[in-house]
Amino acid sequence: MTAPFTPTATAGAPLTRGTLPWKRAGMLMAITFSGLQMLNEIGAMMAIPLYQSMSLELGLTPAQVSWALLSTLLMGAASIPLLSKAGDLFGHRRVMIICILGILAGYVISALAGTFAVLVIGRALTGIMAGQALVVGIMNDRLSNFDRKKAIGVIAGGQAIGVTFGFGLGGLMVVLDATWRTTFWVGAALTVLSLVGMLLWGSDSDAVLRNQGRKQRLDVTGVALLGFALTAICIGISQSSAWGFFSPATLTWIIAGAAGLVLALVAESRSKQPLVDVSLLLSTRLLPAYLVFISLGIAGIMLFNFVMGWAMTPPQLAGYGFGLNPLTAGFLFIPMTIAGIVVSVFIPRLLHRVPPRAPLAAGAFLLMLSFIWLYFMHTQLWAVIVGILFYGVAYTTVLTIAISIIAAEAPEGKGAGTASIYVGIALSASSIGTAIYAAIIGLNTTPAAPLPPAGNYSLGFLTAAIVCIVAIVAAFALSKSVRLTEVASH
Repeated sequence: MTAPFTPTATAGAPLTRGTLPWKRAGMLMAITFSGLQMLNEIGAMMAIPLYQSMSLELGLTPAQVSWALLSTLLMGAASIPLLSKAGDLFGHRRVMIICILGILAGYVISALAGTFAVLVIGRALTGIMAGQALVVGIMNDRLSNFDRKKAIGVIAGGQAIGVTFGFGLGGLMVVLDATWRTTFWVGAALTVLSLVGMLLWGSDSDAVLRNQGRKQRLDVTGVALLGFALTAICIGISQSSAWGFFSPATLTWIIAGAAGLVLALVAESRSKQPLVDVSLLLSTRLLPAYLVFISLGIAGIMLFNFVMGWAMTPPQLAGYGFGLNPLTAGFLFIPMTIAGIVVSVFIPRLLHRVPPRAPLAAGAFLLMLSFIWLYFMHTQLWAVIVGILFYGVAYTTVLTIAISIIAAEAPEGKGAGTASIYVGIALSASSIGTAIYAAIIGLNTTPAAPLPPAGNYSLGFLTAAIVCIVAIVAAFALSKSVRLTEVASH
C-alpha cells in the first residue's frame, strides 16, 4: 500500500500532499489507473457478442436491444460533467470509488435482470465513465510533469490491451456457450479487482486540502446543461438509423443537444466555479486536443465494427469474409495491444524532448493511412493484421499526446473537469461512428438479402480515413507554444 502523505506547505502556498516518487508509489498508481481503463474496455467489449442471446432469453425487440446498448453510453454522457466537477471540489479518489461501486452494482443488476427495465438500469450503471477524467485530476497533483506523461502512456497502453481482451473474452464466452449472465458476473469480478487496486494504490489529489476552509457549492447549471446536451446528441445520432437521418425525432434531439451545448458554455462562462475556463477551452492551446477525440471516437468504433463484421462473415454464404468465430476474430486486435505497449513507453520520452505538435500530426497521418491501407487490402487476412498494427501505433500516439496536452493545460484544481470534456466528446463521437457504420453496412440490403455487399466495407474504411482528417487539421491548429517539457502555469 502507498505510504501515507504528510501534508506540507511553504510560506504563502496552499497545503499539499506533495509529489509521489515514480518508483514504486507513482508507478503502482499509474498501473492501477491503467488497469481501471483496461477493465472498462473489457467490460464494454465483452458483452457485445452476447446481446443476441440476451434478447432471445428476455424476449427483447430490436429497439429494446438498441436501448440496452445505448443506456451505457447515455449514462456516461449524462454523468461525466457532474462527477468530474464533484471530484475537483470534494476529492477525486472519493468520487472515483463511488463510480467503481456504481459500476459494480450495474454488473450485478445486469446479471440478475429478468426484465427489460432492470437490464437497462444495470447497463446504465456500468456506463459511469468519470474515472477517465478523475485520474487526470489526481495525476496533476501527485506526479511530476515527466512522470505524468509516463503514466498517461501506461494508461493508453492499458486501453489498447482492454480492447483485445474484451473482444477475446466475449468471443470465448460465445465459444464456450456461456450465458450472458455469466459474462456480467465476470465483469463484476473484474470490477472488484479494480476497486481493490484503487484502495491499495490509488492516491488522491489535493482537492480537499485546496478547498479547505472554503464554502463549496456545486454549481450544477452549466454541468447539468452539458450532461443534457451530450445525452441528447447521443440519442439523436445513435437512433438516427432507426428513426431516419432527417426525421423530426432525430433532428429534434440533435438540435436540442446543440442548443444545450451553447447554453452550457454561456452558463460556464458566467459561473464563479466553472467546469473549465471557456476561453481556454476554445483556445488553440486546448481545443485541438479535444478535436482529436472526434476522429478517435468515430474512426475507432468503425474499425472495430467493420473488421469484426468482415472477419466473422462466412465466405461460402457471402462470397467474402474470413469465417472466423468471435474468439478468433477478437485475436486480430492483438497487434493493437502490442503496438499500444511499445508506443506507450516511447511517446512520453519523446514528448519530454520535442513539442507535441509534430508527433501529433505524424500520429494523425498514420491514423488516416491505416484506414487507407485497409480500404485497399482488407480482403487479405495478413493485411488486416498489418492495418490494425498501424492503427494501434497511431491510436496510442495520438491518444497519449492529446491527453498529455489536456492534463498540462488544465488550470489548477480543474484537472478532472478539463478532462471530462474530452470524454464527453469521445462518447458523442462513438455514437456518431455507430450511426455511420449502421448506415453504411445497411446499404443495398433487404430483408430477403440481409448480408451487406462487399463494397460496403470498402466504403466504411474509406469514410473512416476521411474522418481522420479532423485529427490532422487539429494537430496543425495546435499552438506552437504548447510545450510538455515543463508544467504549464496558469
